[in-house]
Amino acid sequence: MNRARGIARIKSESLPWDMVIIGGGATGLGCALDSVSRGYRTLLLEQADFSNGTSSRSTKLIHGGVRYLRQGNVSLVKESLAERGWLLNHLPHLVTPQLFLIPTYSWVETWYYRMGLWMYDRLAGSLRIHSSKRCNKEQALERVPALKSDTLAGGVVYWDGQFDDARLCVQTVKTIWRRGHLALNYMKVTRLNKEAGRVTGIEVLDTVGNETFSINARVVIQATGIFSDTIRAEDTPNVKPIIRSSRGSHLVVDGDFLPNGNAIMVPKTSDGRLLFLVPWLGKVIVGTTDVPDDDLCLEPKPTEEEIEFMLENAAPYLTRPIEKKDIRSVYSGLRPLVMDPKKQGDTSALSRNHVIEVSPSGLITIAGGKWTTFRKMGEDAIDKAIEVGQLAERASRSMATRYSAYDEDLPKEPTRFGQFGLDARHLKTMISWKPKLDEAIHERLPYCWAEVLWAIENELVESVEDVLSRRTRSLLLDAQAAIEAAPEVARFMAKKMDRDEAWIQSSVDSFLEIANNYLPKS
Repeated sequence: MNRARGIARIKSESLPWDMVIIGGGATGLGCALDSVSRGYRTLLLEQADFSNGTSSRSTKLIHGGVRYLRQGNVSLVKESLAERGWLLNHLPHLVTPQLFLIPTYSWVETWYYRMGLWMYDRLAGSLRIHSSKRCNKEQALERVPALKSDTLAGGVVYWDGQFDDARLCVQTVKTIWRRGHLALNYMKVTRLNKEAGRVTGIEVLDTVGNETFSINARVVIQATGIFSDTIRAEDTPNVKPIIRSSRGSHLVVDGDFLPNGNAIMVPKTSDGRLLFLVPWLGKVIVGTTDVPDDDLCLEPKPTEEEIEFMLENAAPYLTRPIEKKDIRSVYSGLRPLVMDPKKQGDTSALSRNHVIEVSPSGLITIAGGKWTTFRKMGEDAIDKAIEVGQLAERASRSMATRYSAYDEDLPKEPTRFGQFGLDARHLKTMISWKPKLDEAIHERLPYCWAEVLWAIENELVESVEDVLSRRTRSLLLDAQAAIEAAPEVARFMAKKMDRDEAWIQSSVDSFLEIANNYLPKS
């Protein structure tokens, strides 16, 4: 992928694009993936970096949604489990199985959760990972030795999927490019162009090159998450909002809190939601909260109350309670939940179903949903786009699309650089040519300079934040270590990208302004 070549292609195109997709998070990329699979000329544009918002701040789970089963939303659970199965089978280098234990404290609890998860297994059918099972106290402690044992009766084991959300985003972008289409970051849509009341394209500002383009399209799809209502209002003034944002926050602590790699699902918290403790990239993620938040921004901040909520609700289950001093990073994302403006209620009661709306001008909005169903959301949106744009009908082939850098012969067990798929060989070659690239960018971070160089040369990075927050997950794993690594990363980037001292200082300052929000407050 090369930004200059992408911009040059946009300038040279004379025919309208079949599909222009606004938004480079999970939903937009799902739309682009499906459009590309059908052979429509596809252009995706993201105002910041790919997965810059909610899509890089998830709980890192590919799941059917145990809590949606409890709410009785069987159709969503069944759809999600089918998509979970596709992801696990189709992208095993990016999505892996994860064991969960629900600790129980009476035989009634054990059988209650066992029956619920029996239904979970049945809905997954042949795509289930492993069958759930109940276990006694000794078996529960064998799987999760960190559990408090004094009142423990046993537990129920079940399986879901786990992934690195930002890495899946980047691999999807690469798939789009390698199939001959375009996805570009730092391209801010400034206006919808119309003729006779119909959307015919967009105006877009390249915020890197400070250049504006007019782009024609047969169909425009907006998949902008929490910002959906802003574009809907530009298209149709006084339109009723459909988005109600909910802030989900997480803590990240060292991996020795769950040393054997199995996760805990806490079924009862003080606000009625579930709480997960999930091993991830050598750390443990604790989350999530669910707090209404109408302050729409790219960098939401967790509150002290949310942090205390997670610490307090995890403590009864652990022999070694998590304390504030143990926290390596805190992060938040705003979920774009879809609501009926006539109804009220707390956001935990809103489902993650997606909706597709077509305005009188032909603008398509897709909103809601979750990472697990990103492909299906894209398929549904493109089905609608074919109708709106009167395009030649072509069946979706996104389920069969060969992903960038994937091969069936890739090792199924985790390996170094395994999430890069076939591209891992290029990183290893870089290191063989220049062994210094194998040195860690920081002693507390699991990334080397070869990964930074690869991101610079192949993954459309433009800032220190892009590298430390999303191409590597340094900021989420250890915020202080990422802050300490930032100046050297900036100098390395500047040398490779031909940037000056002013860029180094500006990029570091911008990163520090964001990164300080990830530091746990003492």
